[in-house]
Amino acid sequence: MEKILLVEADYRNKFPPIGLMKISTYHKKKGDYVEFYKGKAPYSKISEFDKIYITTLFTFYFDQTVSTINHYRDYYPDGLIYVGGIAASIMPNKFRSQIGKVHIQTGRRRTSGDFGYDDDVDIDQLPLDYDILDDVDYKYSAADNFFAYATRGCMNRCKFCAVPILEPEFEDVNNLLEQISHSREVYGDRRNILLMDNNVLCSKNLKKLVDDLHSLGFIKNTK
Repeated sequence: MEKILLVEADYRNKFPPIGLMKISTYHKKKGDYVEFYKGKAPYSKISEFDKIYITTLFTFYFDQTVSTINHYRDYYPDGLIYVGGIAASIMPNKFRSQIGKVHIQTGRRRTSGDFGYDDDVDIDQLPLDYDILDDVDYKYSAADNFFAYATRGCMNRCKFCAVPILEPEFEDVNNLLEQISHSREVYGDRRNILLMDNNVLCSKNLKKLVDDLHSLGFIKNTK
């Protein structure tokens, strides 16, 4: 059994770290111990873990995020530290120049092999572990919702947009029913579902998406 630490810098944000929530599901399915920490954990806590995953968000949080990453790297120079997320995907070289020897992961994680495992699990397709949000005192204002993707990417290639870097190919995910049904069974129900799609209107399966949402109970005037 491995001990896994998930980290998000102590910046203000509305939405919880969806990528870390999927990574948590992967490790818990393997029987690993997982803990989430927001900010810079005490060195006594860091020493307890075998592997650390650190997410990044917006580029204007660069300095704060780098400071957080270096806090863990300085204490854990030879440990396995993986850094991913939006900002790291947009400017990986700038992060490498500031944080030294860590594993920078860009874009979506489609296989657990990216983290050194040989079971070839598509981590991006896993349901979210909502339990990790109870590990921290910070309250995400949108946390009391289901989060899901019906599609990834976008057909447009707008020059100002980072989506072509983060998700270069448009595709339908098509596992909405499974994800929400699993989350309800394991974590309880939530009133709303937030689809985090970039451009869901590009989907050729809009009718199925609407039908799936209706079958899950998300219909007009639902109480």
